[in-house]
Amino acid sequence: MKNEHIQPHADEAIDSIGGRGIAIFQKLVSVSRSADKTMAGLSQWVLDNQMEVGGLTIHNLAKRTGVSETTVFRFCKMLGLSGYKELRLALAEGRGLALGAQLAGTGTPTDQSSNHEMASTVRRVIDVNSEQLFKTSSLISYDALQQAADLLVGSNHVHLAGFGSSAPVAFDAYQRFLALGLTASAHSDPHILAAVTATVRPGAVFLGISCSGRTRDITDAFETAGRRGFKRIAITSDPKSPIAQISDVVLVSAVRRSPISMDVISTRISQLAIIEMISVALAENYEDASIMHDTKMLDREIAKKQVSPEDK
Repeated sequence: MKNEHIQPHADEAIDSIGGRGIAIFQKLVSVSRSADKTMAGLSQWVLDNQMEVGGLTIHNLAKRTGVSETTVFRFCKMLGLSGYKELRLALAEGRGLALGAQLAGTGTPTDQSSNHEMASTVRRVIDVNSEQLFKTSSLISYDALQQAADLLVGSNHVHLAGFGSSAPVAFDAYQRFLALGLTASAHSDPHILAAVTATVRPGAVFLGISCSGRTRDITDAFETAGRRGFKRIAITSDPKSPIAQISDVVLVSAVRRSPISMDVISTRISQLAIIEMISVALAENYEDASIMHDTKMLDREIAKKQVSPEDK
């Protein structure tokens, strides 16, 4: 059962920290994955046509999407908004925050021509991922980050789980935690994860990474881990997902639905940023913890793997 003391409600964390402009995108993604096909389709249309929605009346939006104005109003209520006007404002705020992030720190290097055929590609990729980092900083709950770090330091083994595009993030976290002196394992095989969950000894913590929050194998593992009394940390883009609902701590990552070609890398950027936040927090704030071993020997062993000038 979810520990309400550790993470009261992931949606509240989004609203209080991310603000309306950032939270709206997460809520739209959540509704787009709901069982209500009408609302899911309407949500996906809004996500795919964010710029256009700002110039449409509620009548025009209803006509474009093939639903009634009443349905649009109910859709806004489902998003936690007072009405269609607030939806348009929230979308405008979200786009404004993203634009501000782009203007603050992106652009083509000054020593290269902006007329080059690759300039547009470079700008688009950098802008998308800068936007994801900006969203992540707004979505992350400081309290949840603190709670996650406390659980990791208090554990005797961290079991990381990630499948598909989240698997590399789990293995990156595994390497980072090892370097910090934590005992950790990374799992991307469902059968191995099931075996670990069923046989792991007391004192372990599970950290699952899933953009959708609906990965069946992680959900199964978290349910079993919960019944056995283990703490569970989730990194997911959907705070209402099954994984989030059964986790003790939820860290919300940013998600982008358009263009599709940039979904995987931009989502992974957000997940990696959260892993980096956890790692830096552990390194800076828990250096006196008994579980944080002296890493000098590790540094020496890694140095042996590097080619010295004399070996060239």
